[in-house]
Amino acid sequence: MKALVLGAPGHLGSNLVRVLLQKGYPVRAFKRSGKKTTSLDGLPIEFAEGDFLQQGTLLRAMEGCDVLFHAGGYYPLKTISAKDAVSHALREIDSILNSAREMDIQKVIFTSTLTQIGFPKEPKRLADETNPFETRFTNNPYLMAKQAMEEEIRNQVAGGLPVVMVNPTVFFGPYDSRPTSGTQILMIAKQQMPAYVDGPINVIDVRDVAIGEVLALEKGKIGERYILGNWNTTQRELNELIAKLANVPAPKLKVPGGLARLGVKIGEAALSLMGKDPPVPSFIVEALCHFQHYDCQKAVQDLGLPQSPVENAIRDALTWFKEHHYLSS
Repeated sequence: MKALVLGAPGHLGSNLVRVLLQKGYPVRAFKRSGKKTTSLDGLPIEFAEGDFLQQGTLLRAMEGCDVLFHAGGYYPLKTISAKDAVSHALREIDSILNSAREMDIQKVIFTSTLTQIGFPKEPKRLADETNPFETRFTNNPYLMAKQAMEEEIRNQVAGGLPVVMVNPTVFFGPYDSRPTSGTQILMIAKQQMPAYVDGPINVIDVRDVAIGEVLALEKGKIGERYILGNWNTTQRELNELIAKLANVPAPKLKVPGGLARLGVKIGEAALSLMGKDPPVPSFIVEALCHFQHYDCQKAVQDLGLPQSPVENAIRDALTWFKEHHYLSS
């Protein structure tokens, strides 16, 4: 059973490819044109190149493949209108799913995000897969694009396409070559994060997420979604753990979420007048308001999702960053 991995050079994709190889799956990795594949160097895999919006490149990449992992879902890189983000997201996901249908892919594993898990109505109940998405930030391009993709997948499943969704929480670990969540580790290790927004967060080792993706292929039910998470904690506690492992002081200044959002929006507006992009777009700060604690037992019980110590993931991420010169040794 041959697997095509979309988003393979990314943090999750690089770990997913390794898990697939360990389990004996032949792998073809799809990369966007011009993207580097440093994190996959030396692995016995095939490569395909193209663009998610160019269906011809997707059809060629899927030829001879039985299953598809979509680990590179669209998200805006800078602040744009929610309408434009949704339009791009839908064109991209339709291109991918229509290609999968045409090539008779047996199963699609789509990687969504934790922000699409809604808030429980009952006090003190952990969020789970049954909680539908809701937000007060209806102009947020990230949140609305992700919501539109999940809705389209549900429509495609109703039309007979075999898709399983997974919703990873925040993940850390090696092979984060274009640092995503690892940016938090780097900023703390370099003592470049003087302040933080506290609140609930769930964290998992990226290698456990990769294993969970393959388990979703092998055991996941069509049309279901599975939260791939582990440790329910707080931003403060997480920051302190990262700082301890990096042997630096932890960030001390706690900023209220509303104040942080306002400050980032003002800064973003000021920078836009100078033709510059902010280091952290305002929609990312808004998305933090969707972080919460999650009940991950469905994936643990139904799939066998491992729950490795997050401390090891952070330690291994620090080691990888040092070995690849993101941090000084």
